[in-house]
Amino acid sequence: MASILVVEDDEDLSSTMVEWLVFNQHDAEAALTGEDGLARMLEKSFDVIILDWQLPGMAGIEVCRAYREQGGKAPVLMLTGRRDPTEKEACMKAGATEFLPKPFRLEQLSNQIQKVLEFAGTK
Repeated sequence: MASILVVEDDEDLSSTMVEWLVFNQHDAEAALTGEDGLARMLEKSFDVIILDWQLPGMAGIEVCRAYREQGGKAPVLMLTGRRDPTEKEACMKAGATEFLPKPFRLEQLSNQIQKVLEFAGTK
């Protein structure tokens, strides 16, 4: 079981991901804004952070960068609906561990979580 933070402003998608993660035996919680997500990342230890690129206020890529600059170590799985090929590179430069384009199936999300957990040596 992994502790996972979902930072996604689409309440329906956020809720669906959290429910799916809990169903799959993970401890999951959600934040709807970049600022709230960053605050939670810095106050609690997570095994994985799922972070949407486009968030109100502070963009996901800025959240990721700030998290890394403040010493955050958890793997970050960046989500985006954008299709620009340079997006993945920008995410990685900001400190993301992996990138998952929207739309995605929940099984794909689970596979990516497992991948980043293995990469981080958590599972």
